[in-house]
Amino acid sequence: MTNIRNIQAILFWTVFLSLTSCKFGNKKSEPVWSDLPEVTSLDNLKQTDFVATLENPISENKNIIYAPAFLFAWDKIKEELKSPIIVGTTNSLDFNLLNKSISHQSSLTDNEYSATAEIVDGAIIAKASFNKTLPFETKLQVLDDPINFDTTKVSAFGMYYYNEDAIKFSQILYYKDDNNFILKLVPKNKQHEIILVKGLDKYQTLKDAIKLTADLIAQGKQEQIDNKLLWKYQIVHEDIFAIPTIKFNIATNYKNIERQVFLTGDNKKHSVEVAYQRTGFIFNENGAVVESEAVAVADSASAEPIITHPKKMIFDRPFLIIIKRADKTNPYFVMKVANVELLTRK
Repeated sequence: MTNIRNIQAILFWTVFLSLTSCKFGNKKSEPVWSDLPEVTSLDNLKQTDFVATLENPISENKNIIYAPAFLFAWDKIKEELKSPIIVGTTNSLDFNLLNKSISHQSSLTDNEYSATAEIVDGAIIAKASFNKTLPFETKLQVLDDPINFDTTKVSAFGMYYYNEDAIKFSQILYYKDDNNFILKLVPKNKQHEIILVKGLDKYQTLKDAIKLTADLIAQGKQEQIDNKLLWKYQIVHEDIFAIPTIKFNIATNYKNIERQVFLTGDNKKHSVEVAYQRTGFIFNENGAVVESEAVAVADSASAEPIITHPKKMIFDRPFLIIIKRADKTNPYFVMKVANVELLTRK
């Protein structure tokens, strides 16, 4: 039987070395905009949750964060087991969804993430990570005055006065009114895109939200054919947009996945000893940074009137952030911003 303390020690040093290499491996006299903050535990946050898959049910009033690093690591576990995982009736919903999900596949190209596995003391230890730093061609404007997210004042950036450079990488994908729209920002690396969605409701999973977003984008493409509606998709002098500044670096263990016991097709019993993920995110006037790493250990064990008006696209209510490759359907980062817990208060 695997020594659990050995596994815990391996996890500790994996996380410690990762954090210290980020902190000390590239010393700078001054911090830069893409430096992540110190890691905090998800247990310290009351209004934020991680989901391991896009299919997980989500809370309506909490921030929800998804990145596929743990799924990449779990794929390596599956490869090493060399026999299909059998999900039983006693297994948790999270473990069931983990083994069913394919929505992470092709979200990144093979050279954009790392995933490895090794066997130590009879346990399969899989690790996965990726980092995408996506600066804009030019900086967006830092707003002098905060915006109100619901009733709380938060720092924001965007385009509060007309700027041709900003418009070059900003695009309206759908617009109904100032509370229902989709804005796309294209970073310097045009293989990626940042999609911001305000006004979605009545969705139970992030996968549902992504499908609703795709439907609205398709509707927007149709509307752009109509000259009477084309004004919605043109950014003109009177139009503005404002986005809350976001910066976090959060780690968690998926408690509904750890200690799950399962069989494989060769009738061998296994258990999940470690299900760890850390995800960091920065979104400000400079661009976006997404960084995520995971460790998985499996043990052998036991319709509207057409009236032209200025568009004030201010993300002051719950909204969705989707970051993906432009040529792929599946995203590699999704965040539902439902409250101010991860926003910068003024």
